[in-house]
Amino acid sequence: MNLRRKFITSLAVAVPSLVMTGVSARANSVLGKKSAFKDCPRGITGPTAHRFPQAIVTDQNKKKAWFYEELIHDKIVLVNFSSVRGEEHYPIVANMVKVQNMIGDRLGKDVFIYTISTDPYHDTPESLKELADAHGAKWQFLTGDPDDMRAILTGFGIRGKINGLSWVGNEKTGRWMTKASRQHPLYIAEAVARLSTGKHHKPFLVDMHSV
Repeated sequence: MNLRRKFITSLAVAVPSLVMTGVSARANSVLGKKSAFKDCPRGITGPTAHRFPQAIVTDQNKKKAWFYEELIHDKIVLVNFSSVRGEEHYPIVANMVKVQNMIGDRLGKDVFIYTISTDPYHDTPESLKELADAHGAKWQFLTGDPDDMRAILTGFGIRGKINGLSWVGNEKTGRWMTKASRQHPLYIAEAVARLSTGKHHKPFLVDMHSV
């Protein structure tokens, strides 16, 4: 009788444990499938939302964000593409800092600059922070899962690890344009002014010859 009682008691303890283990395994299996959330309908959409995946990115301060929903939607943005290694061969950050200075106190309020890593296999938040701090860059440098980053880059038509184009966009209006990343900073800042609305809209920043 004692042996039977001990067996029943041990079984009662073991069964919930086995059930929870099974539930945990199934949950991990679902969470492990990236498509589980990527295929879900977006809660936030905009003129060019269809071009970008539902992907999470991480900036140089290890802050995570949904790329389109939090960083692009309803904003005026200046997006450029580089990497820690790429800066050695085709530097663009120094020129973007000059654009940053022209934008002034609009940065982080109604204009946002992002540098998207073209080499997420090597670019960590720490290495991107070193790059940003070395130049006095006050915008976000973004990296993340390599597959997600490649999908984001594809949305901008970026294929290689070194790219000389910057995208300037107003996602409220759906208007975008491209500028060479190493072009005179005046012309890049001017693209931001042209796509702005209200008091910040300016066709030219200097004179009629600044196009």
